[in-house]
Amino acid sequence: MSVGTYLPPWRSGRQRVRGPDEDALTMAVAAGRAADPNAQARGVVFISRNFPLIEGGNAAVLLAALGLPNETPVAEVLGGAPAVLDQIVGAASGTLVIAADDNDRVAGAAAVLTGERGAEITATGRQSRSLPLVARGDDGSSHTYSDPRLQREVGVRASLAKLNLSGAVAGVAGVPAAQIGKGVDAEDAVEEAVPSATGVIRALATAIEKQLSGMMIGIEQAAVSVAQLRSPNEVVTVTRDEVAPRAMPDFEIADGTGIPISMPAYSRAFEPKIRWEAAVFEEQTEMDTTPQFPPRLRVDASGRLVRDYRLEPLPRTGTVYTHTTVRIPVPDLPSPYSLAVVQLDNSPVRALLKVTAVPAGETKIGQAGEVVLRRIAIRAGIPDDGYAFWPGRSEKGIQA
Repeated sequence: MSVGTYLPPWRSGRQRVRGPDEDALTMAVAAGRAADPNAQARGVVFISRNFPLIEGGNAAVLLAALGLPNETPVAEVLGGAPAVLDQIVGAASGTLVIAADDNDRVAGAAAVLTGERGAEITATGRQSRSLPLVARGDDGSSHTYSDPRLQREVGVRASLAKLNLSGAVAGVAGVPAAQIGKGVDAEDAVEEAVPSATGVIRALATAIEKQLSGMMIGIEQAAVSVAQLRSPNEVVTVTRDEVAPRAMPDFEIADGTGIPISMPAYSRAFEPKIRWEAAVFEEQTEMDTTPQFPPRLRVDASGRLVRDYRLEPLPRTGTVYTHTTVRIPVPDLPSPYSLAVVQLDNSPVRALLKVTAVPAGETKIGQAGEVVLRRIAIRAGIPDDGYAFWPGRSEKGIQA
């Protein structure tokens, strides 16, 4: 088992908020890569209540950005903390379970790669009762019935009472630990009080780090899922992609028509773009093996188009070769923003990338950083994902 978490690098006041080029999918990829850096997963489960592409399309981006084969099965599950806990305890070994949140209260993602070794977590009980304190209409509008006492007594405690729980609690997600009532020992429990999908994995990660054993409790409205965590006898890798947040800069998007999207062009470019691969041709007269990015056809010494090439992964770290900042507002893109030509490490390839996670104009020539997945733009309502350069960051997510 291994665990990965991701928090966006921005804040508004004291709360973490996603950047203008992030969404639930890009954050899910960041957490998934933290949990499974070597792309070993044999299946993926993505849990959220905020799918960027509710009509489909998330699976292809997830697999390509995580470096997993296209035939890897992907399940998209609508739910919060109880659903996430259910998926973890029920998943086969080698399943990457990813949760993502993108709302007014929580932004971030977390993932667990299940395995036969490491922490042992087994199902204990579940209750699904109806107390719809939050509902959403067909138009997307949210309706909240705000009654904390009702939530605590009729929702949380009434559901827990039906499970007759006793013993130590290792972690609680969805409500403060003090609300779970008597009969259990929650004194040392890890607490993720804000309702979310990611909270239960974050609580699990902290419980593992503290070598706690006991119940993991995921709560959402009046739904409760409980599992038993047994402290591992061996080290479980917990990778936290959680840099210190900075105040979100001001952005402006100009009115007008942006660059339209061409679906045929999108489809042709998708695999090498999201998998971050370059075309490599066999060496011949007047044609070398220099990687071509973006992948494109070449012309041989006889003037014929050469179509046969292989795709090779590109390095995900590099340094700024040169850069510029666009300060004039344009349609579709939050401005100002910076662009950088990045010299990739151990590669002749230089890539033109948008700069992310730092204020526009802050990038410096020679600055090292990492290439990360971002939502580059929304074109005609379609998210156009690609890669951006995060300066001052290593491949493990640590600020340089």
